[in-house]
Amino acid sequence: MTELIPLIEAEFLYNPADKGMHCHCPTILECQSGKLLAVWYVYNVDEYRNATLALASKNLKDSIWNTTKTISIDSKYSLGNPVLFQEPNGRIHLMYVALRGTYWNDAVLYSIYSEDDGETWTDPRLLWKELGMMVRHPPVFLKSEVCLLPAYDECKKRSIILSSQPPYSNWEISYQFKESDIIQSTLIKTEEDDLIMFFRPHSDPRFIWKSQSCDQGNSWSTPDMTSLPNPLSGISAISKNNAIAMIYNHTHEHQRYPLSVSLSKDGGTTWEENWTLDNVPLEVSYPSFITGKDNTIHGVYTYNRRMIKYVKLDQNIFS
Repeated sequence: MTELIPLIEAEFLYNPADKGMHCHCPTILECQSGKLLAVWYVYNVDEYRNATLALASKNLKDSIWNTTKTISIDSKYSLGNPVLFQEPNGRIHLMYVALRGTYWNDAVLYSIYSEDDGETWTDPRLLWKELGMMVRHPPVFLKSEVCLLPAYDECKKRSIILSSQPPYSNWEISYQFKESDIIQSTLIKTEEDDLIMFFRPHSDPRFIWKSQSCDQGNSWSTPDMTSLPNPLSGISAISKNNAIAMIYNHTHEHQRYPLSVSLSKDGGTTWEENWTLDNVPLEVSYPSFITGKDNTIHGVYTYNRRMIKYVKLDQNIFS
């Protein structure tokens, strides 16, 4: 049995009252002010019916999260797959999809913005009108101020990179992977400014895949299959001290538990024995993890589709 990772903090985040009993797909951001934001989608029975976005916040000096509230978005469609990120000048972006049908291949990509750490938001802006464009993880900012956003086409089951320049309101496809059935990529930048993407599979073989760019995202290596198993579930990767931590469901079974962490010290080529982050025999999936300014790691993930779990880890996992 693998060893459990010690937690600095752990707390459940609950849905807003009367907005639905189910929840999924959280995203987390540490604002430049030091405030933590977490957003996920909430629904009653079916994800494609009346799903709304929920937001919880926490000042780092506080011991508990504030009461979750609904983000007011004028939409007749069901909302999902939120992604938070903050541009260098302070504006916070929240991307999400609106389902114009009954599945993710009917999704349309939108964005709203906040200038006050998530207290208020602008009206929705359509970012991509073609159906099926999806996001799952935040972008990376290059030294040139270009922003690279990992995305994927749900219709073709192929990964894409979208790019934008300030003010990051217009996006275009800058790279398309030819390989199919690898989706929901997470993009990291190494201390040497190389870019690495990891993908979850959409079908067999059920392993995490990897691609790398050494020219700021202009070209990418052919995706290679890693040794890390994946049961067709979301992943998250973070980089620190020349190491990469992968948060994922380490199992070959058709299940979304346990939630594990594995470390690579050679850019994702080889991986150390995994640690267990959560071994409850329930769905613990779709992690979203970030490295904070105080050398800690913040993460959120779906817990049994009823709650979102927040955890805080010490960066010593990279040692």
